[in-house]
Amino acid sequence: MSRTWLMSLLVLLGGPGCAYKLRLNTVPAGAEVRLPNGSSVVTPAEEVQLLWAPFNRQPVTVLAAGYRPLTVDLRRHEVRFGHYIRDTLLRPATLLGKTRGTVNLVLVPIHDHVGTWDADDVP
Repeated sequence: MSRTWLMSLLVLLGGPGCAYKLRLNTVPAGAEVRLPNGSSVVTPAEEVQLLWAPFNRQPVTVLAAGYRPLTVDLRRHEVRFGHYIRDTLLRPATLLGKTRGTVNLVLVPIHDHVGTWDADDVP
C-alpha cells in the first residue's frame, strides 16, 4: 500500500514537467526581465513559467533605463525543490497552473561615485 502511494506521489510531482509559475514585480515597474529560456517580459508579469530541474540555474536579468542592471539566480532564492514540494502538497492548485508566488526585485538607480548619495536617493 505504501509503495503505491509513494509511486503516485512521484508521478504527481514529476508529471507536470516541474513547471514553476511565478509573478514578477520590479521597482520601478516597466522593467524588462530576461528569462533563462531567452524570452523577455515587462513587469509586472502576472505569469512567468520556469522549469525546475536538479542542479540547474534560473538566472534572470532585469534592465530599466536609468537603473543598474540586476542579475538574480531564482533557483538559489525562489525556484527550490523544497518550495516545489511544499507548494505541491499544501497548495495542489499549483499543479493545475496557479502561480506559486511573487518575486519582487528592486533596482538601484545609476548614480555618481560613492559618497554622493543622500537619503532621498535610496529606493
